[in-house]
Amino acid sequence: MSALKEVFVRVHFRYDRDRYSQDLEDFARWLLAKGYPNKTCRTHLYRVQQVLHAMRAAPSGALEADALKRTFRRLARRRWTDCHSCPIYAGYLREIGRLREAPTPAPTEAEVLLHKFCQRLVERRGLAASTVSAYALYITDFLRRELPRGGAISDLTQASVERHIRARATELTQTTFRTAVGCLQSFLRYCHERRVIRKRIDEVDLPRGFRAEQPPRALPWTSIKRLLASIDRTGAAGLRDYTILYLMAHYGLRTGEIVDLKLASIGWSDQALTVWRAKTRSTTVLPLHPSTLKVLKRYLAAGRLRAPLPQLFLCAVAPHRPMTKFAVSCVFYQRLRQSGLPVGDYTAYSLRHAFAMRLFERGVGMKAIGDLMGHRSLISTGVYLRLQANMLREVALPVPTVPVQQEYVP
Repeated sequence: MSALKEVFVRVHFRYDRDRYSQDLEDFARWLLAKGYPNKTCRTHLYRVQQVLHAMRAAPSGALEADALKRTFRRLARRRWTDCHSCPIYAGYLREIGRLREAPTPAPTEAEVLLHKFCQRLVERRGLAASTVSAYALYITDFLRRELPRGGAISDLTQASVERHIRARATELTQTTFRTAVGCLQSFLRYCHERRVIRKRIDEVDLPRGFRAEQPPRALPWTSIKRLLASIDRTGAAGLRDYTILYLMAHYGLRTGEIVDLKLASIGWSDQALTVWRAKTRSTTVLPLHPSTLKVLKRYLAAGRLRAPLPQLFLCAVAPHRPMTKFAVSCVFYQRLRQSGLPVGDYTAYSLRHAFAMRLFERGVGMKAIGDLMGHRSLISTGVYLRLQANMLREVALPVPTVPVQQEYVP
């Protein structure tokens, strides 16, 4: 059976007899392979058919990216309230080599220097790709604001750096602001070492910051139980979200560690879960409780998409792809709002804080807690436990009483 017949069960002849029938057939087969449902495929195929006729393109020919975008935008204003078909069809054409895009302009001096700086972060400091991306994001924002297109790095001055810092101070939180300025200072020092900038312009006065000066935002365990109980597990998305939040709450996993879990990470014979710790570049084997095994089995049986991907958690909508750290955080926010619990300042890391405090309340030592959470030092573990007031009351020492001396009267 052709892909068009599978998508359009009754009216497939309208597309089989079309001038672009082979283009539509190949696109339909690609959509089905990516996991798009038939209803979504019908929408995309109809819109692509209208666009191809409006462009009067040659069948099975290459298309200009700009012309394709303009045609989609013109038809979307007239007929469709919203249109996501353009980037999907453009991605399909790009994958098969039939999309002609405008040549990429030659990189500027600043872009070349930033690329070399990011390579140095990986080669010499061994930073993760996500950390290097954060460096590039903050530095690119600085160059976009303070350096015109094609401008030289040597044109940067101390005044431009201070102007950028004043602007970013009102846009970012205190912790993120210090991180952004630190990334920028590292790049400016690198430019000075390479003699691209003659004078040091990275030395700026910033407010003193202290490690973990904000209190941990641990979600109470009673609220976590209510959150998990509020998730509807009759559908695939509910089973996936429940399993994600269950592992984060009961095993203290980070969002990145959830994303890195593979099907092979579950050891069914030895009842263990192998977790890759990206921060310490090490692997931790955690024992799986029988109740956790039941949760995982139910998720794999009815919640995970049938896709040939090794990742344990996949996106619920097509195309089939692994989840990202941002998507895991969105799952937490969405389920927290739906549960009716007060959202407040809680984040996905609140489950990790709650895991550490729960173990500490049960008498587990800090070294064991740090090993379970993948910490390098006890200082990192202490950040999660420093506001456990109930435990501190038990270890408080009594205040000694000093006898009052009587005044000497001669």
